[in-house]
Amino acid sequence: MMRTARQRLLGRTLASALLLVLAGCATTPSPSAKDWPMVPAVPSATPAPKAAIDQATTEAAAIDAASEALVSLPIPPETSPMADLQNVFDRIRLGYALPDVADASIDRSVKFFAGKPDFLDRTFERGERYLYYVTRELETRHMPLELAMLPVIESAYNPYAFSRARAAGIWQFIAPTATRHQVRVNWWQDGRRDIVDSTRAALDYLSELNVMFDGDWLLAIAAYNCGEMNVQRAIASNKAQHKPTDFWHLKLPGETKGYVPALLAMARIVANPDAYGLEFAPIANKPFFAQVEVGGQLDLRVAAAILGISEDELHALNPAFNRWATDPEGPHHVLVPAESASAFAETIASMTPEQRLPIERYVIAPGETLQKIADEREIPVATIKALNGSAIELFKAGNEILLPAMDISPLRAGLVIEGELPPRGHRGHGYVVHKGETLASISKRTGVPVAELARLNGLAAKARLHPGTHLITEVQERARAEGKAHAGRSKGGKVAHAAAPAEPRRVSYVVKTGDTLHAISRKFAVSVDKLKEWNQLSGSDLRKGQKLVLYLGREQDYGG
Repeated sequence: MMRTARQRLLGRTLASALLLVLAGCATTPSPSAKDWPMVPAVPSATPAPKAAIDQATTEAAAIDAASEALVSLPIPPETSPMADLQNVFDRIRLGYALPDVADASIDRSVKFFAGKPDFLDRTFERGERYLYYVTRELETRHMPLELAMLPVIESAYNPYAFSRARAAGIWQFIAPTATRHQVRVNWWQDGRRDIVDSTRAALDYLSELNVMFDGDWLLAIAAYNCGEMNVQRAIASNKAQHKPTDFWHLKLPGETKGYVPALLAMARIVANPDAYGLEFAPIANKPFFAQVEVGGQLDLRVAAAILGISEDELHALNPAFNRWATDPEGPHHVLVPAESASAFAETIASMTPEQRLPIERYVIAPGETLQKIADEREIPVATIKALNGSAIELFKAGNEILLPAMDISPLRAGLVIEGELPPRGHRGHGYVVHKGETLASISKRTGVPVAELARLNGLAAKARLHPGTHLITEVQERARAEGKAHAGRSKGGKVAHAAAPAEPRRVSYVVKTGDTLHAISRKFAVSVDKLKEWNQLSGSDLRKGQKLVLYLGREQDYGG
């Protein structure tokens, strides 16, 4: 495919920007394979093109061929009539397949969500990056498109959502389920937050559950929330009592009894937002991102500079990464804005491994050990070994080793880009807990689904309640104290809300191998002094397994 003049100009501009970035990244020149034996053991994606980007047409075509091979959209090109639609919401509505049941629990959830236009606006604004992809993946599997609303219920389409049950990502996987579905979780990345991999795993799991429950999607969705064993036991119990075994007649956990109606309620709202006084900003019915193979480890800040986007936006497309560099063991791809994918792949194809992850030559001091250097840099020993290959065997004072020239410390945990999970800490109607009451019994009394009660109050669904506790049961649509000054819709249906200060929530953290106070402070965006104060620490030494207490703002969910 021939490149346009715009593409050639973009390629030159991106390459020039990259050189400026790299010039400021490292304090020492990057070694080359010619004059430095310890070359990173990370292969280049393709041989670097010898010609300049704006040389002869035949050479430009060869470069294009290399870059096109590196761009792999996570979905096949559009061929269906659905491609003619402008708004992905219209596409979703045409793919509905779940029953629209008449049930009071759905009506209550509809009322609840319809009364939260600000939450829905934030959710779909965040979800704009991911909704088209999720929809297409559901279509290719012939699954109900209402399931595109499941991440609304699970995480408000916040890939950084991290629950008290330690579930993560837009699909809220816990670690055992992630492992079962081959989702990679390690020091470098948490694949539960990876949009492509977690969506693959979630749809695999939902498909398995659908087969397990003989094609009954409501039972499959219930099992996704509370586990297949709980649903199977409930079915067996009803069979033994000669009772119906559909979802509506099963005795399931309170959260699950609200979970399925919440999904059906969201589907009902999306089907006809006008009926509820809502207006959703349209989301383009086209790919937001493309997947680019980069062939080896890559510093995300280098990628952001090439693309000309903010580091936060690149991380929003690649929320799985725990560090400012990708996993040296792969997978070696990143998601980038769809319109920039070809030019980005072209630039990456012409870069050396040292340019993708700027490195420096470090002279080993007398008495230094590999572990000591790794601890000071807050990187695993394995990373240094991978970077130096077999040359690490020559480790001794006076010799040089390669180290990352750029900081690869943790990204801010639970980075929230435009909002948070379903509103917490807002002014709202309250409820005083009486002796013996549970979230389930309060849900019946107030009509607020258990899942929403838990989320509004920062509680686990099965949390034990203490008499006298004040719970938020309904968020006011506008803080009356603000009057009409902050009321009214903006473009896309957004409504301004005022939030009351919320008490911080107490979080426990178990120290892991290699943790330092500095690293933990960066992970949770708090100061080292606060960590010491909260835990009555006089020094900086930590031990593996030690429990630390942190007090974090309720408006954010921390992961990573």
